[in-house]
Amino acid sequence: MTTQTDAQFAARFPDMTVATFVANQADLASYVPAASPLHTGMMADIGRAMVEGPDIQRSFFDRFMRAPLSRGDSLMKARFQEVSSGAYDPLSANTALFAGQRPNFDSVVASKNLSRQVAVEIHEYMLKQFAQTPEMIGDVMASLMGLSYACYRDDMWVASKEYFSNPAGTLAAGQKKIMTANPNEAGFADEMVETLWDYAENKFKYKSTAYNESAYNTKSDSVSIILKKEAEFPAFKKLLSDTFNPEFLEIAATIDYVDDFATPSAGLPTGADEILGVVVDNRRWDITPMPEGLTVESFRNPSRKSTTYFTTYEYAFSNAPFYNCAYIYAHS
Repeated sequence: MTTQTDAQFAARFPDMTVATFVANQADLASYVPAASPLHTGMMADIGRAMVEGPDIQRSFFDRFMRAPLSRGDSLMKARFQEVSSGAYDPLSANTALFAGQRPNFDSVVASKNLSRQVAVEIHEYMLKQFAQTPEMIGDVMASLMGLSYACYRDDMWVASKEYFSNPAGTLAAGQKKIMTANPNEAGFADEMVETLWDYAENKFKYKSTAYNESAYNTKSDSVSIILKKEAEFPAFKKLLSDTFNPEFLEIAATIDYVDDFATPSAGLPTGADEILGVVVDNRRWDITPMPEGLTVESFRNPSRKSTTYFTTYEYAFSNAPFYNCAYIYAHS
């Protein structure tokens, strides 16, 4: 099935023409003052025009944002495998008793995999419509930057869902859970809360090789739980908040919701449908900005009598397979 996130990802950047503001204008170059409802003469007596940028989506995935790189365009996340102790023999020689092991060292390297540029062009006549006085230029510039910033934030939101909804590699059996009840069915609240508690406060609490693809002996000290918004109904949230009362928790857990997950391109178990929730060790996911990962530049075009503002951003998304993560699926 195709989710709403797929549609957002396919059409990430909306058509930024101003046809919605000026009735007879199909693009920024086709303004006809005489037939427009926003005639410049009508604007002459307006003391202030408030121009707003689009709304910004708060991102659950911001918690995985790391410090920017000082140089380079890639990062490595690595872990030492555990060292097993040898059998103790009080009669053995020192060379045997204290013979060391060389621990295995596994690593994953992520290089820059998200590189985008948002361009917002404004023509002089449009600028003059909304900046009637010198003092108003600040409002208009703030709106332009808000437009660019909102596009960037929404793009990061959808890119995060697209990347982290798709497990890196083949999931272990213990990382997959298919629900028997879906959000609109009886028993869903009890089953989902029990599943979340089982992963976050039971399975991830003790060392185990069952909940990460690298089969590392891993325990989690803090986890993040992310759920689809269909689960956010009062009966479920009441049970969830009672169960995940801070007084009861041994492992710190944060819980949030997304409007949708992306359709997994790999690793979807037999009999499963869309993703309903994810329980993840906070060391598992990283979003790392490149050096000067977010920059804003402007370009003046004399021939078009316009100025274009470019917001450029570059990130490395990474997924460390030696830390715990579990995906909870709806049944098909």
